[in-house]
Amino acid sequence: SPANNLPPGERPRMARTTQFMLEYDIDSVGQAGIAEVQLWATPDFGRTWKMWQTDADKQSPFDITVPQEGTYGFRIVIVGNNGLAGRAPASGDLADLWVGVDTTKPVVRLTSAMYGEGPNAGNLDIRWEASDSSFAERPISLMFSEQPNGPWSTIASGWPNTGQHFWLVEARIPDKIFLRIEAIDEAGNTGEHQLTEPISTTGLVP
Repeated sequence: SPANNLPPGERPRMARTTQFMLEYDIDSVGQAGIAEVQLWATPDFGRTWKMWQTDADKQSPFDITVPQEGTYGFRIVIVGNNGLAGRAPASGDLADLWVGVDTTKPVVRLTSAMYGEGPNAGNLDIRWEASDSSFAERPISLMFSEQPNGPWSTIASGWPNTGQHFWLVEARIPDKIFLRIEAIDEAGNTGEHQLTEPISTTGLVP
């Protein structure tokens, strides 16, 4: 997870593309005015820094393009027309803002859907496998439909990635249903999977 290498309490802002905008504010400008707004970046959690680009119009935002997935730290350095400038970051300095770039969808798969037994009688025991490097806190949504292409109705939304959910099937549910699962990560990438064959619910209701 990108957050594992950051200082305690720090969480990166997540982006699901390698292109994004970074907004900034300049609190005060002296009489000399601004000569340059520099963006400095670190791709290795502050071990190395380099001047990434300058903002030609000296107006927020910066248009950012990074080469690949990863966690990037950013700092702004202001250079005045009088030659005075903010201190450029050095090795070991922390970023003002951390951005995690994640373009990969979670991998998720429904593995089984069985009739519950004993205390879980009347429930459909839905199981799945899901993996991702930066899952959202409650990433799982389960859905059903009478048709393989929807429309889909929600069984559970914002469910933790426990790998199992007991669904109490009500009498209004169609006799045969298709199941679908979606998993979302912190960047907003969504992986999905659905069963190609319908499941009979007739044994789950009185």
